[in-house]
Amino acid sequence: MSNKRKLGQIGEQLVVWYYEERGYEILDTNYVIPGGELDVIAQKDGTIVFVEAKVVDYVDDLMWYIKPQKLKFLERTIEDYLYKKNLDFEVRLDVAFVKNNSILEVFENVTNS
Repeated sequence: MSNKRKLGQIGEQLVVWYYEERGYEILDTNYVIPGGELDVIAQKDGTIVFVEAKVVDYVDDLMWYIKPQKLKFLERTIEDYLYKKNLDFEVRLDVAFVKNNSILEVFENVTNS
C-alpha cells in the first residue's frame, strides 16, 4: 500500500471519530462507483451527511481541493448511493480537512452553486 493511501486511511478514520464524537451514526465508508467515491457516510437527526476526507499535510490552500468538477462527481455518487439504498432523507455534503493527524477544518453543507 502506498504512503499516500495509508495517510488517506488515517485521515478517513479521524473523520469517522470526529463525527462519532458528535453523535453521528456511521452508515458506510468508502462507497465507490465508477468515477466517484464517498469517504464517510453518517446520519444524525434525519440528515445523511456525506463527507469527503482530504489529507492536506503538504498544502495550505484548502480551496484548491474544492473544485466544481470534484463536487459534480461527489453529487453524482451521492445520488447513486441514495437510489441504491432507497433512502429519502435530508442530505448534506461536508469536506473535512486533516493535517498532521488531526482535523484541521470541516466545511459543512458544501454545494456546487
